[in-house]
Amino acid sequence: MRASSFRFALFARASVLAALSAAVPAVASAQVGHQPTTSPYEDFKIGQTLTIMAGWLAIKRDPADVAVKSSVMGSLRYDLGIGGPVSLYGRYLMAPSERKVLVPNNPRATRVLGMESTTSHVMDMGLDVSLTGRKTWHHLMPSLNVGGGLVSNFASADTGAYRFGTKFALTYGASLRYLPRKGPQIRVDVGRFMWKYQYPDRYFVKASDTTSVLTDTRQRSAWRTNWGVSAGVSVPIFR
Repeated sequence: MRASSFRFALFARASVLAALSAAVPAVASAQVGHQPTTSPYEDFKIGQTLTIMAGWLAIKRDPADVAVKSSVMGSLRYDLGIGGPVSLYGRYLMAPSERKVLVPNNPRATRVLGMESTTSHVMDMGLDVSLTGRKTWHHLMPSLNVGGGLVSNFASADTGAYRFGTKFALTYGASLRYLPRKGPQIRVDVGRFMWKYQYPDRYFVKASDTTSVLTDTRQRSAWRTNWGVSAGVSVPIFR
């Protein structure tokens, strides 16, 4: 019985070693992955680029309904690789639109004076982080970005004493770039833009019909998050 048990133990040990020997090459092959000539990943140097983009800025309605309306937008963006998968970017965006002008002392039926043209300007800078590191996948490089800056329409107060002014803006979103070996690059951005609205005292004063533009003084200032989507062409510079 002891000899039989000993022979069984040797057989089991030999079987385990054989299985491990067969598994090691398979694991090593899985770790190596694709051959360099067939790999979907390619090294990419994140340098400096200049991008011209166009798209749509979707503005969320504010409590007083005096914010600019959703409109087309255009932007110019500069990116600078600062190490690893991280880039520093600076962007200028403009969106020509229009907004309501209110006379808050008038009754509700005659409160809207009309529409006026206005252009929103956003200037921000921040960090962009590639999700595939310093490589592309089938020439694609997705990334996440976050930044901050200023938004303004550079307009003075209107008839109803409302003025948007210049405010802090928080921006964040995602990008997808198509990076061929030669020629211009394609970039698509989807982002969110957050800023605050503030209203003058007369927006809370009741008119002759006992209505007012706003009724709750807690709405004196309100944050709103807006969406933007754009696409454009990037050109590498200072290679």
